[in-house]
Amino acid sequence: MIQDGRCLLNFKTAIFSALILGLQLILIGSLVSGARCEVTGVSYNYPAQALPNQQIQVQTNVLGSCASNGEDYYAVRVDLVNLQSNYIISSSDTPIGHNATDFNVTAVNPVTTPATNMTWPLQIHVYVIRAGGTNGIYLLDYQTISNATIQIGATPMPESQFSPMFTIITTLVLATLVLYRRRSCGRR
Repeated sequence: MIQDGRCLLNFKTAIFSALILGLQLILIGSLVSGARCEVTGVSYNYPAQALPNQQIQVQTNVLGSCASNGEDYYAVRVDLVNLQSNYIISSSDTPIGHNATDFNVTAVNPVTTPATNMTWPLQIHVYVIRAGGTNGIYLLDYQTISNATIQIGATPMPESQFSPMFTIITTLVLATLVLYRRRSCGRR
């Protein structure tokens, strides 16, 4: 009889475990979702050269489509990262909306250039984000990173790699050779 009780207890435990495992799979399945967006084009528009402390705009155009049923809200986020400091210096959130089956949006990031003449390295991070819907969470559906450089101020002139001492010694040697040649030519 005790053996039948153990068998019944093990059967109940197995059923209960299976129910909990099934419930976990259902919950996890609703939280973990694959990317539902396909981006077919990302293009950038920014000045190749700007003045120090000038306000400029970096425009990012994103073209694509998402598997959209109207429940979720989609947006494009663009971050500009200064590669010298690794800080985000400008962020832009541009709505796509609930119907994202075909979209073509342009995100605009205003930014002020550095105060000194330099070649300014930037990174442009582009994200397509899905929000809300039945589960109320944010999901990343697309991401790409591109590099950009903007010349701030005048293009720097290449500096001479010669030391002043080298220049002085070379001048003295050349002057000595010229004087020696003049003396040699004058004796003939």
